[in-house]
Amino acid sequence: MRPQTRAEFKIAIICALPHEADAVEALFDETYDTLGRFFGKQPGDINAYANGRIGDHDVVLCHLPGKGKGSAASAASSLVMSYTEVDLALGVGVYGGVPSPSEDIEIALGDVIISDTVIELDFGGQYPDGFRRTTDVKDTLGRPNREIRALLEGLKTRTARKELQGMIATNLLALHAEDETMWQYPGAEHDVLFEISYRHRHQKGKRHRPCICYRRKSSNDPVCDGAPNSDCVTLKCSGKPVYRTRPNAKQTSPHIHIGTIASADTVMKSGKHRDNLALTDKIIGFEMEGAGVRDNVPCLIIKGVCDYADSHKNKIWQSYAAATEACVAKAFLKFWRPASKES
Repeated sequence: MRPQTRAEFKIAIICALPHEADAVEALFDETYDTLGRFFGKQPGDINAYANGRIGDHDVVLCHLPGKGKGSAASAASSLVMSYTEVDLALGVGVYGGVPSPSEDIEIALGDVIISDTVIELDFGGQYPDGFRRTTDVKDTLGRPNREIRALLEGLKTRTARKELQGMIATNLLALHAEDETMWQYPGAEHDVLFEISYRHRHQKGKRHRPCICYRRKSSNDPVCDGAPNSDCVTLKCSGKPVYRTRPNAKQTSPHIHIGTIASADTVMKSGKHRDNLALTDKIIGFEMEGAGVRDNVPCLIIKGVCDYADSHKNKIWQSYAAATEACVAKAFLKFWRPASKES
C-alpha cells in the first residue's frame, strides 16, 4: 500500500551525483513522487527528495547538493529531521577501487564494493613533520551496527552470494531495457591499469613546447596544470598496462567485494598512496561522503568502481558503475529485514 506520511519510510538512499540517482530511480518498482511534491519536507530541510518503492521497502532518495563529507553530513542531518523513522541509509554512488587488495583478489572497473568498515582518512592533525591521522577507536567511524554486520556476514556465504549475483544480473537487464545506451558496459579494452610509476602527463609531442611534463626525470616530479584535467587519449598515455586476469576474460558480470573503505574530502589520484593505504589499513576503495552520513543515521556504503584511484582517472566508466551500484543496492534491500521495534 502506498504510504501516506513521511513517517512510513524506513530506508534512505543518498546519492551525490545525478547519474547515480538516475540509476536508483530507474530501478524503483513504483515511483511515488519526484522532488518531494507529494510528501514534502520539514521547514528548514534543504534537501531534494524522490520517493518510491523497491521490493517491500518504501524508499526516500536524497539528492546531495554536492560532493564531500560536509555536504553529506548536512544532508543526513536534514534527512532525519523530515524522515524521522529512517533506520538505514545506503550511501550509493561511484568511486575509486584498489585493483589488487590481496594476491587472490582482483577488483575490476564496474565491480561494487560494500563497506564493513569506514576509515576517515583526513581526520587528524598537521604536525611539522607531516599529517598524522587519528586512529584512536573512539575517534574513528568503525563498523556498521550489529544488524547490518550480521547481514553482511550472511552475504559472504556461497549460497547467498550466488542468489545476490542472480538478482544483480536481473536488475542490470531491467536498466538496459530502460536505456541500454546510457548503462552499457564500456568494454574490457577500456579497463586499463598502469604501473604506479607511470604518471598521467603529456607523453608525446614537440619537445620544445614549454611544458614541464617533458622535463620530468622521476615519477615524483610535478606535471603541468593541464595534465590532471585531460584524459589519457589527449595526453597519449600509452605505457604498458598491468596484466590482469579478469578484464581479459569474457565474463563481464560485476563482482561484489565487502571490506574497508576510506572516506575523505580529497580525491585519491595517486597509485602509490592508494597501494600504501591498501597495505597498511586493508582499504579496498576510496570515497567522499560516507563519513558525513555515518554520524547521523545507521549507514552502509555501496559504491561502484569507476576508476583505480590513480592519476589516470576518466569518466568512461561512471555510468556503468552507477548502474552496477544501483543494482547491488536494490538486491541488498531484498535481503534486508530489520528487527521490529517494540512499541
